[in-house]
Amino acid sequence: MASITINTNIAALTAQHNLAQATSGMNTAMERLTTGFRINSGKDDAAGSSVSTLMEAQISGYDVAESNAAMGLSLLDTAEGVLDIVGDYLQRIRDLTEQAANGTYGSSSMNAIKTEVQQRMEEINRLCTVIDFNGIQLLDGTSIAATSTNGINLQVSNNSGKNNVINLKYTIFESATLTALLITGNQHSGIAGQSGTNLAWYQRLGTETKALEARIEGGEKTSTDGRKYDYTSKGYTAIKDVEYDWQDIRSASTNKSCITAICDAVYTDDATAREFLSFIDDAIENVSNRTALIGAYMNRVESAVDAISVQKENIVSANSSIKDADVATESSNYIKYQILQQSSATLLSTANQTPSIALNLI
Repeated sequence: MASITINTNIAALTAQHNLAQATSGMNTAMERLTTGFRINSGKDDAAGSSVSTLMEAQISGYDVAESNAAMGLSLLDTAEGVLDIVGDYLQRIRDLTEQAANGTYGSSSMNAIKTEVQQRMEEINRLCTVIDFNGIQLLDGTSIAATSTNGINLQVSNNSGKNNVINLKYTIFESATLTALLITGNQHSGIAGQSGTNLAWYQRLGTETKALEARIEGGEKTSTDGRKYDYTSKGYTAIKDVEYDWQDIRSASTNKSCITAICDAVYTDDATAREFLSFIDDAIENVSNRTALIGAYMNRVESAVDAISVQKENIVSANSSIKDADVATESSNYIKYQILQQSSATLLSTANQTPSIALNLI
């Protein structure tokens, strides 16, 4: 049976409790509407907060992975652009060399050809020496990527392990200077432990170079088809024992070559020019192979970027379902608690007047 008391007003206490709950619910709804998050602190949803924090770390990691892949694409673009120029220059050098091999050019014409070839060779070497990306020398063979044979690793995922890395092969970053490219068809021994036939730069495996050998070493050289070459009267031996600046064993070497000397040796007559065509063909093939490899890597990296985007999108969606506030629901909750707050306040005022009824009994 309810009684009328002055010191304890149960009705008022009940109204106060409900008013406090309504006010708390309204404040929570207001916080969620203003922040857009259902979880604003651990007390809102301890388990959900923990899961959301881990997901946000993954999302941030995927953003970095996308940036890494974009940097890798830029690096490959830079290398490919220079190799395209090198390829164009090599093709022009080959055209000029094939002209010189025709045997219809006099000394003045050969000198003109030699001058253009020399300048194009010098420009190839200059380009490959100066091109770099973010401090990494791309095409002079001196970068750690080339000398260590480890290449460059692109981190394209959140986790550790080789499955989260795309390795750009070191051969892309080996020296593409003219002097390095021309020696790709030769083998050497006694250099950095490499075994094989010890050939000078002007000798080619599987290809006769008797004219060049005669021109450089002096004396008479005879090819397998009986052709004899004797340049003793014009002897040119200045580069007989000089190595190219070559990087096919991935170790830095001093540039001892002299493009002027090379051109003087090659553009002597049609025979030496003809033999030099195989050198240029090897150089063109080397550049072509690198360009193809770069293109393949670019496709692979772009695929990795697409995969990263899909993964990130899925995690963002999952995190949203856990952490984001439903505006429609929170708006309804806000209105509900606002009404409850107002009604509780009105009823509390009424409940506070209840003890005054006791005065009528005195």
